[in-house]
Amino acid sequence: MVQRDGWAAVRRRVTPVMLVTVALGVFVAYRPATAGGQTPPGTDPGKTTSLVPNSGFDAGDRAGHPIGWAVEGDESGANIVNLSAYRTAGLGSLEVNDKGTAVTVSSDRIVAAAGREYRVAAKVKGKSSEPAALSLDFTGFDGADLGDHAAAPESSTEWQTVTVSGVAPAGTANVTVRIAAGDEGVSYWDEVNLAEAAPAYDPNLGSARELFLDDYRIASSKDVGRVVHPARKLPEPVIRPDRPWESSAYTYGSVFKIGGVYRLWYDCNNDVAPGYYLCYAESRDGRTWTKPLGRGSVGYKDIPASKTNIVIAGGGTIAYNPDAAPDRRFALMQFHSGVVNQTLGYYVYFSKDGYDWTPGEDKPALLDGDVSQVTWDPRTKRYIATIKKRMFTSRTPGIYDRAAFVSTSKDFLTWSTPQLAVAGDHADDGAAEALNGLEGQIYGMPVLPYESTYVGIPWVFLTTDYVTGSQASAGAGPVLPQVASSRDLTDWSRPVRDPVIRPGDPGAWDDGALYTSSNALVSDRTVTMYYGAFNAGHGGQDQTVPNPDTYLGQTGMATWRRDGFVSLTNASTPGTGEPGELTTKPVVFHGDALKVNAVVHSRGSLTVEVLDAADDTPVPGYAAKDAIPVTGDQYAATVRWKGGRSLASLSGRQVRFRFHLTGTDLYSYWVPPAG
Repeated sequence: MVQRDGWAAVRRRVTPVMLVTVALGVFVAYRPATAGGQTPPGTDPGKTTSLVPNSGFDAGDRAGHPIGWAVEGDESGANIVNLSAYRTAGLGSLEVNDKGTAVTVSSDRIVAAAGREYRVAAKVKGKSSEPAALSLDFTGFDGADLGDHAAAPESSTEWQTVTVSGVAPAGTANVTVRIAAGDEGVSYWDEVNLAEAAPAYDPNLGSARELFLDDYRIASSKDVGRVVHPARKLPEPVIRPDRPWESSAYTYGSVFKIGGVYRLWYDCNNDVAPGYYLCYAESRDGRTWTKPLGRGSVGYKDIPASKTNIVIAGGGTIAYNPDAAPDRRFALMQFHSGVVNQTLGYYVYFSKDGYDWTPGEDKPALLDGDVSQVTWDPRTKRYIATIKKRMFTSRTPGIYDRAAFVSTSKDFLTWSTPQLAVAGDHADDGAAEALNGLEGQIYGMPVLPYESTYVGIPWVFLTTDYVTGSQASAGAGPVLPQVASSRDLTDWSRPVRDPVIRPGDPGAWDDGALYTSSNALVSDRTVTMYYGAFNAGHGGQDQTVPNPDTYLGQTGMATWRRDGFVSLTNASTPGTGEPGELTTKPVVFHGDALKVNAVVHSRGSLTVEVLDAADDTPVPGYAAKDAIPVTGDQYAATVRWKGGRSLASLSGRQVRFRFHLTGTDLYSYWVPPAG
């Protein structure tokens, strides 16, 4: 288990990018990259970078092999070198020296989306005989080889660029870049750039809010960056284990406000098999909760069901669809143990009231296990499930790699083939290493249909060891909710890695592993999520210390301002620092007012100019000099220009917005329908 004071100190001092630098001992500042289905981490919007880590071969381990890459075959034939004649950028390059015994250098596995095109380009220079070949290899979540695409560069002592592209076949989970030598020869490699083909861009802005969780609508930026704003938390738990059948009372569950009543389902642990149950609580204000008795049909030992608030044996999460048939408005997904690939998996149940449950089928709706989150998406009229599947791709031999997969359904019974969405990557591993740990994994990930995007809350498990704590065999370490987003549930962006809900300081009731409910409650000014928290990391309390505490899970309440997970931020003040600027891609709207959600700090300002999309020149009357600054704390400010101009005359026309920020946190913008 991680020392609480050590983690708290790291949390205060070090950003995610710094964590990787410290952990790897990198002597050059570079931003590590992540997976193909996950955009690389970085606070700079509009900037592109290779999806593979250490793409310039500037950092190596003590054996001289590139960090973030694996060397197979003759390990002496692949080394980082620092020779000016054999590099194109940065400090180093990769020397591949085939001495008659094959050598292959492979990148980390990168999350890839089936049906998407990937392209890798690399600089290569030969020294003698034949250079190595470059390839893209696609694999399924079970590690099955799904095919590769390769190119052999010309034999030349001059630098050349070699490219390989391929479309990820059905069932793809990962793509890997390989540099492989099969004939004798020496070659040098640099600037390996792996990119996914950009998704089709729709300029239609619609009326939904645009957040800054991805680069979809961002063309360029200057002196702005993404900043995570951690939730405000109530200092005390809102639900505690205070009943005989509750040794813990924490939520992986679901919470809805229905008819003025907050309704929450949470997990309670006890000493009767299966050891965990789904319990029910309700509230009038979301803060003070009661545990109504007798709603379900499950008792505890000699306590009858009429005297408990247990609604079903086992855990799970619930989706609420008010438009479903009356007996299926509540839908539950729950893990059952069993035979792998047969009966082990996720089973579904239905209920008219959330208390009494009827099984959907006698077989799993989805295979594997054990954590799931479900929600109903009213926009697309489908259910979304994120499930944990276990891949043997982790750094630790024989140990599974937890990752979040996404599946959808129209009826909660028949589900699409799960697609790998978010997995632990180079940045997550670096964060674990900064704690003297092993690797980062994804323990679970609720998905929130939110405005123009889907917001994911990946629970990042920073695995420190397998020996500390009462449950050490499953891994010890903190679990930290972060933020991700996707426009289509396929490509996921994780541009910043700070926790969106921070653990408490040492000794607090929530200073260990944190999880969240499967959904959020959104009002005009707030986003509220309930979270389950333990007083120790995932491995449990350290049993080697004097008088170890009880491993205890409870439920807390976290809130953000509306759209407030991440802001686009500039911290300058007039005359000090540099003002920021962000320009959107072309957009088309049908409305007469631009709205912004922003906090403009003292002496700061926010203005917007409108550019013609064809030539990027300011539209007359909407230039920066015509803009009236937005000031103060604004949840839905109307952007204005001199002369009382509205956007009505630009409705239906392709334009760009250019935001000018001084001392401002900008959370979102949107154009509501006219009127």
